[in-house]
Amino acid sequence: AAVAMETDDAGNRLRFQLELEFVQCLANPNYLNFLAQRGYFKDKAFVNYLKYLLYWKEPEYAKYLKYPQCLHML
Repeated sequence: AAVAMETDDAGNRLRFQLELEFVQCLANPNYLNFLAQRGYFKDKAFVNYLKYLLYWKEPEYAKYLKYPQCLHML
């Protein structure tokens, strides 16, 4: 059971880091342009993922952002 908890904790940390990095990439206009040119914003699954990421606007998560302007783009 302890090994499973450690695996879950490691997985949660990795997910947190990946989502944090992705959200902060949204502060880069060149990256937004890249996504737009490739039609990501027309992909319903991608748009739903962006909606899911809105939790980063909550203060307990937003405090980890280096580039808070990414929240405006989100």
